[in-house]
Order: sequence, then C-alpha cells, then structure tokens
Amino acid sequence: MKICFNLLTINLMCQFLPAQKPADTLLAPVVITSTRFENAAADAPFSVSVLNSERLQRGTQQLNLTESLAAVPGVFAQNPDNFAQDLRISIRGFGARSAFGIRGIRILVDGLPESTPDGQADVDNLDLSTLQNLEILRGAASGLYGNAAGGVLSFRTEEPTASPEARPSFGFQTTFGSFGFQKYSAKTGFSIGKMGAFLSATHNRTDGFRQQSRMNQTILNGKFRFQISPSAKISLLINVGNSPVAEDAGGLTAVQISENRRQARPQNIQFDAGESVNQQKFGTVFEKKWSENSRLTVRGFAAFRQFESRLAFQSGGFVEFDRQFRGAGATYFFTKKKWRTQIGLETDAQIDNRRRFDNLDGKRGNATLEQTESFRSLGAFWLGEFQIFEKLKLTFGGRADQIWLAAADHFLTDGDQSGSRKINRANPSVGLTFKMTPKIAVFSNFNSSFETPTLNELSANPTGAGGFNPNLNPQSAQSFEIGTKTWLPKNLNFECTFFKIWLRDEFVPFQLAAQPGRTFYQNAGKSERNGVEISLDGRLAAGLRFLTNYTFSDFRYTDFESNGKRLDGNRQPGVPRHFAFAEVRWQHQNGFFAVGQTQFSGAFFADDGNLVSESGRWLVNFRAGFSKKIRGLNFEPFFGANNLTSTVYNGNILINAAGGRYFEPSAGVYFFGGVKLNF
Repeated sequence: MKICFNLLTINLMCQFLPAQKPADTLLAPVVITSTRFENAAADAPFSVSVLNSERLQRGTQQLNLTESLAAVPGVFAQNPDNFAQDLRISIRGFGARSAFGIRGIRILVDGLPESTPDGQADVDNLDLSTLQNLEILRGAASGLYGNAAGGVLSFRTEEPTASPEARPSFGFQTTFGSFGFQKYSAKTGFSIGKMGAFLSATHNRTDGFRQQSRMNQTILNGKFRFQISPSAKISLLINVGNSPVAEDAGGLTAVQISENRRQARPQNIQFDAGESVNQQKFGTVFEKKWSENSRLTVRGFAAFRQFESRLAFQSGGFVEFDRQFRGAGATYFFTKKKWRTQIGLETDAQIDNRRRFDNLDGKRGNATLEQTESFRSLGAFWLGEFQIFEKLKLTFGGRADQIWLAAADHFLTDGDQSGSRKINRANPSVGLTFKMTPKIAVFSNFNSSFETPTLNELSANPTGAGGFNPNLNPQSAQSFEIGTKTWLPKNLNFECTFFKIWLRDEFVPFQLAAQPGRTFYQNAGKSERNGVEISLDGRLAAGLRFLTNYTFSDFRYTDFESNGKRLDGNRQPGVPRHFAFAEVRWQHQNGFFAVGQTQFSGAFFADDGNLVSESGRWLVNFRAGFSKKIRGLNFEPFFGANNLTSTVYNGNILINAAGGRYFEPSAGVYFFGGVKLNF
C-alpha cells in the first residue's frame, strides 16, 4: 500500500510539469464494456485491462491463454500443459482453488455467458486464432453478473465483413511445435445484402511433454449478423467443439520428479486417466436502438455438453454426464445529460445428468451413482452513473439473485439421497472516478461477490453417498479498491491499485488417500486478501514499445480449522506473493517484428499447512516474424521459443493433494513456428 501511494504522489506532481503535445504514436483511448456501461478505460471506477488482437494473435502459438495473460497484473495462470484439467486462471485469488477449469470468474464470449450458472467455465471451446480483444475486470463483480464473479474475462471474436461492397476476406494459418504440436486454422468473412458472416475452423493436436498427455481438438465457429433496419440488428452465434482425446498425466511427488520429469503417475496410465468432451452452443443477440438516448438488448442461448472422464482409481472413477445449459436476458439502457442507467433481468438453467461407474483399467464397470442435478437462477439488476461535477463521477447499483439447486437420486441401492437448496443473495456496487486533470484519474469502489458450490463440487461428497455434500456452504466476499490511472509525459501509461478483500466460508480443496485425483471441498471460516497491482507501459521510440507490471498478494486465513489444526495466519496456497512481468515489443516499418518477455513468479505454498511450497522461477519467452503484403496477399511467417532458458519448474500445483502428489512438471525450452496467409 505504501508503494502504491508513493507512486500516486509522483503522479500528482506530474500535473505541474510543463505541458507537452501528445505524440502521434500515443494509443487511442480504449472503450470497455465489461462494466456493462460503455466507457473509456480511464473513466471507469474499476481495474480493467484490455488485450488487443496484436497481443493475442501476433506471432503467438495460440495453444492457451498463458501466452497473453501474464501481461495483466493481478492475474495468475497455471496448468498450460494438462488439457484434461484445462487452464486454471485466478484473479486476485478467485479461481486459484479450482481442481479443473476456471472457477469463481465470470467468462463471456461475444456477450454470452461461457460460464455455467453454477460458476464453472472451460475455455477449451475458445478458438484463440479468432480473438479480437479480451477485457479483464479485476475485482468482485456479483453486483454486475451474479454468482461466481470474483472477476470477469470478456472475449470478443472477429466480426463479419461490414459492407456488401467489401470483398470477402480469407485467412489460413499452420503452426508446428515441440512435442508433436500441430495447429491448422482457416477463417473467412463476407457480406451478402443485409447479412454479414464470419466463419472459422481450427484443429489442434499435441503429444504433450509427459507420458499420458496427448490432446486432439477441433473447433468450429459461426457468427451471422442481420441488419433488420437502421436501428435494429440481430446476431446468431454458433460454436461447436470436439475433443475426443485429452489425457491426464497426473500429479507427481518430488521424488518421482527427480527420477523422471516426463513420466506420468503409474496409476494414471493404468486407469487411462483423461477426458473426452463434445459441446455445441447456439446463441442470439437482438439490439434495438429506440432513440439516441435509449436502446434494448435481448439475448438467448443454449449449450449441450457430453463429457466423459476417467479418474485414476477404481471405485466411481469413471464419470459421465450430459449437460444442458441455457439462458435468456434483457437489458434496457437510458441516457440523459449527466446520468445513465440500465436495468436488466437474466435467467439461466443448468441440468447435469451425472453417472459414476467403476473404472476397470480405463473401461466402464458397474454403476456407483446416477443422479440428475439442476441449478436454476433468476437475477435482476439496476445500475446507474451520474456526473456529480465536471471531474467527479459516481457509479452505483445492485443485483438480487435467487438460486434453486436440486439433486434427484436415481441410484437407490444405497438409499435415496435426493435433496434441494434455495439461496438468495443481494450484492451492492458503488464506485467513484475523479479526473484531477485530463491525464490523471483517481478511482475507488466497493463491491461484493458470492459463489455457490458448483454441481460437481456439491456431488463430490466425502462420505461416498449420493446427493449433495450437506456441509458445503456458499462463499461470500466484500472488496474495496483504490487506485490511479495516469498518462505521464513521454507517452507513458501508469496504473496503480491497492485492494482489500474480506471472505467468509471460502472454498478450500482437499483430497482423500482412497480417491487420489478426486477433489473435495470444505469451507474456511474467514480469510483476508491484501494486494497491490502496478503497471507501466509506453513507447520508447518509433516502433519500440515496452510493458511491465508487478503484483503483490498477501492472502491469509484469519479463522480456519482443518483436521483439528488451527491455520489462522497461514497463507493461502496456489498464488505467489510476488509476480512480475516485462515485455519489449518491436515493429519495423518494413514488416519485421519481435517480442521479448520475461516473467517472475515468487514461491507459493501447495497446502493449507504451509509445509510444501513451489519454488520461485524466471521464464523467458521470445518470438519474431515478418509481415509482407504482396498483391493483396499478406504473408506472415513467424517463430518463437517459450522458456528460452529451459528453467525447471512445475506448471501446475495440485492444492492439498493426497500422498504428496502436488506437482505437474512443465517442459523446458519449447519451440514453435508457422505461417499466416490473409487476403
């Protein structure tokens, strides 16, 4: 906190320096929408970062988001190599406890939820070669989005061709890399009359760094936009993903790693641990502009997911479920002089038909569980924004959510464990932005969030019975932050934020020796998180730009007893106390480009008792390429190397793992290269 306010003092002094004419290379203001109001990033009373298509696509491997997310303070990503468990992303600690996928963070793609109503999300259906931008809202946001919104990732994919007069566009990319990585993608955009369309197809595959870590995946996307009238349009969104193979190498002990980093846990090979997923999603968004001051947005979607998972133990280790996930919502916006407001209503439903069987060395055995789990939610929100004075703006609002959970037990040989729950939550939100000068803004906000257990977490009952775990309760959090956003002389952009979060009933993962690889959950009494996020970016010279950030995270339990031991004062596992990133990006006018990155992660604990830790590490990445346009064809070969110094580290830590199997090793130096064609 002292660092943050000292830097804020420096910023305040800058307003008295001689005025300088902004350079032509200064970046244009970024407009954000993840806060539900369209705002310049500098005007929002929240910590919001934006990654554009250049950072997401230019010369990148496009295998997972770890290539890009290190550029955002407060965000820590793990598990880039285990595609059966998917990428784990945490924002200010929310999501760090996830056993698989993304938890506690709201994911949106083109305005539609990718997160299920119960708060679980996966990005394995996201085609990274089509991303146009990514907004990261770093803070509690249940007042905006309801359940499991400790932060927000809002993705926007490429748009259809805008005008019928414009010729169709085509793009092709092929990439190869270490450990059998292959990527093939194609995309096109065109317009016919009042309809614009964008289509894409991508296939990824890899043999993986370790044994039992293959992945094979195909993704198809379609976006169709119809201009019904000058004031109304409707969009149709289609996403289909199929991943028939995603193997799980499992966690290792420190002794096993010292023997062979590339080995899989023997039981994971024996039981053929891994998963297969098939998902289809269809959505539509209708937008009507009634006048210059008002508009209506209505959305609806439906998703279907077929999932099979094989865990590395016999009893109940073969899991299947069929998921239906659907929702609808409407939002009305109104603007008048000094104030803006919006009201909205959203309803979502999730139904999982879950089945467990014995895992007989990778084959399905006798049934051990069959139940239908449902999660239904209804949320209403009202948000307002008022310009109190010329330099002072107030943002306020709130959201009320009602949630119904139910489990219908169909496996009755051990009794009927059917049950239901009802949860009501109200979350306020208030923020202030003070524009001291056109280039110096100070902001502050108070927000709250809540998380219900996911259906998977509830069905993971340590007693072995069906139904839901009766001892697992929702988590709640209150968050306060204050910071500054400043545009310094010499084209420098600076941001510094201090945050404090108070949590009750935080979810804590643990494993049982009899069921290794399966994660259960309990509630901690109280926790507290304090942190500072600092970022600085700018242009050093024509075509030469830099970015650096630093995050300090002090996350501790303040009231927690587990297995008869008091853990008050212990640090929360899964998030390093210090995290830093630096990048230099060069673009020459003749088409050559190069990017050098280094990131530092401090040591962090793997268990609640703070007895096992993952060491700190430095990683260095580099990529370069050349872009040349020849008679309408843009030709872009590129190559890169991740972990250029071949640092030995573990890319994923399994929190509170049984038997000391905390560690999932990552590769040393990793090379890739490819070519893009656009015309």
